[in-house]
Amino acid sequence: MKLMQQRTSGGLSTSVLGFGCGSVLGRVGYAASLRAMAAAWDEGITLFDTARSYGYGNAESLLGKFLKGRREKAVIATKYGIAPERQSKLKLLATPVARAMLHLPGVAALKGHGGVRQARFGEFNPAGLRASVETSMRELQTDYIDILYLHDASRESVHREDLMVELDSLIQAGKLLRAGLYAESDVIVEGIRQGPATFTAMQFGADYLNPAVSALMFQNPRNNLLIANHPFGSVSRIKMTRKTLADLSADESCSAELREKLRAGDWKMALEAILGVILRGTEIHALVFSMMRPDHLRANARAIEECRFSNSELAIIRKRLLAL
Repeated sequence: MKLMQQRTSGGLSTSVLGFGCGSVLGRVGYAASLRAMAAAWDEGITLFDTARSYGYGNAESLLGKFLKGRREKAVIATKYGIAPERQSKLKLLATPVARAMLHLPGVAALKGHGGVRQARFGEFNPAGLRASVETSMRELQTDYIDILYLHDASRESVHREDLMVELDSLIQAGKLLRAGLYAESDVIVEGIRQGPATFTAMQFGADYLNPAVSALMFQNPRNNLLIANHPFGSVSRIKMTRKTLADLSADESCSAELREKLRAGDWKMALEAILGVILRGTEIHALVFSMMRPDHLRANARAIEECRFSNSELAIIRKRLLAL
């Protein structure tokens, strides 16, 4: 196991890159999921992010099996609020075929398309919260959870006193180390500004083109653990980013050194810029996303560890991206 850079918040240290389990036992099958987890661990990734709903309710169980004997070195984040979707027998039979189709020419290219994500909110109540935590601990083979998020929380859920009482009780019992929100940026802002002291962790989309999200990356007055996700977003965001980097490479107001770095024009350079803009010189503690191909995972780790850009250069890139 390699040693990846760690960041600490309130005594909880995490690797700066986290493994997202959103595709585990969903888009990706059992063996491939385990291979991806093993590759993540070998790269020094200790933060694993899952949810009750991932993998039709089975992702936590597989993660628990993988982390057996490794639990003390791992940081587990899971979520409550969205129930697992039940698979019919027909769907269970069709799942391997659907996974195979994703690798066919033309079909794989469609992944990530489909427009704007429809808004949805989790459903929360104290009894459901306690039952979900107990189930998660059993599936994960652990007696505590490092981080529990309210899954797709609404602004109203930020102020649910009955939920806060239950969360506080679970924290006092040692079953949760931290609790927080997994939500859209406006809900995160509400949680940071007006939420209860119970919330000490926030996870939100890393859309660096969005001024509201960019502000979140620099505003952390209550020292929350800030986790970003989905760094690449849509195909259009990637295209806009790469065009901006190309434009900067010809902009004589930038230093010759920065222009030279940007002239590489390849994906490795763009990857270093994207991940660096999110993680370097910001309040973000870790970046979590699905990395089911070991070669992609290793490329992401290298982009963070070997980023060619200085913090001041990344600040210039970030400013130009926000100007869009």
